[in-house]
Amino acid sequence: MENRGYKILLVEDDIIDQMAFKKMIKQQELNYDFQIAGSAEEAAEAIANSCFDLVITDYMLGDGNAFDVMKLLHDTPVIITTGVGNEEVAVRAMHEGASDYLVKDSEGNYLKVLPITIDNVVERVSNQKQLKILSHALMSIGDSVYITDTEDNILYVNKAFVDTFGYQQNEVMGKSSCMLSKTNADMSDCCDWEDSLDNMGMNEVYQIKKDGTEFPSLVSSSCIKDDSGSTLAKVGVVRDITEIKEAQKKLQIYATMDILTGTLNRRAGLVILEKQIQLCKRNNWDLTICYIDVDGLKEVNDTHGHQEGDDYILFITNVLKEIIRESDGLCRLGGDEFLLMLPECDIPEAELVLKRIVKALDEYNESKLKPYKTSFSYGLVKYDFAEQPKIGSLIAKADMEMYKQKNKKKM
Repeated sequence: MENRGYKILLVEDDIIDQMAFKKMIKQQELNYDFQIAGSAEEAAEAIANSCFDLVITDYMLGDGNAFDVMKLLHDTPVIITTGVGNEEVAVRAMHEGASDYLVKDSEGNYLKVLPITIDNVVERVSNQKQLKILSHALMSIGDSVYITDTEDNILYVNKAFVDTFGYQQNEVMGKSSCMLSKTNADMSDCCDWEDSLDNMGMNEVYQIKKDGTEFPSLVSSSCIKDDSGSTLAKVGVVRDITEIKEAQKKLQIYATMDILTGTLNRRAGLVILEKQIQLCKRNNWDLTICYIDVDGLKEVNDTHGHQEGDDYILFITNVLKEIIRESDGLCRLGGDEFLLMLPECDIPEAELVLKRIVKALDEYNESKLKPYKTSFSYGLVKYDFAEQPKIGSLIAKADMEMYKQKNKKKM
């Protein structure tokens, strides 16, 4: 390990040992920034005024011992030295948090290994701090994280994992990660232990909670390798995408459905009409379309407000839905206009359907539950499979028929 400029506090009440420490540093050309305290009291003053990378303290001091010094420290690593090897002291030292324990021999050989011990202790403490930080980070992130060995057995899970899957840590330790996945493909199938990390990726997988509930997730997996390239473990990161999936469903609904009425919107309705034409053509069925325009919507909006206007539109929609068949198609073209698709219907049959709808509205109007008359005008057109008119022309023709009826009402 390279010679690093650690800042070290030596707590030593023996002048000869102090001199031996200085001599060792000089002979080995160590780049230590060191300070020497000759007692526990001096150590307390030094610790209060400075920060050190490491403290080396003799066990027995004139005004105390190494444990008195350790009480003054928090995260600073400590190496305890003693002139008398005592197993009980060594055990207590390690139990109290000492990073290492060295016995001072009369020949001073312990000084030869001291620099290596210092390097090892500082590196070990640094690694422990990094691991603590990483562990805290893993426990804090919102995604579920689990680490498995090369046999796919779980070694570690973070807090988000516990919260998401419902398992406590001790319930999954040593268990196969396959228990988490519906397809058992999240880790074992997507990670070839001999392949590089470049082959790892993110997969959409349905996970299984402790209570059996399934939820969609994105799983990314990677291998942890040593310097030789051998795999030590693998890491799985699971992101619950339930909310994303629900949002996607809503977007799909919004893309095809009219929000107010729950019918198909114009775009989706025209797609369905095209499919209805193809279906009726294959089966040699009649197809009639009906262009509907709600009467008096502007007057309702102007007189009673747009909320009542929306209620009027919704009321007409519900009456239509109650009477038409499941095989019929209904879409809102926009505003007060609707398109009704009636497969297996010619004009006379379609007229019967519309008369039933008009009758339902007339009966409602007799109840006088609304301060205005509910009605609509409509125009019927049968699709001509011989001429095969374009959809735009077909709808325009039905629109013209609707206006003929609306104008008759005004006479």
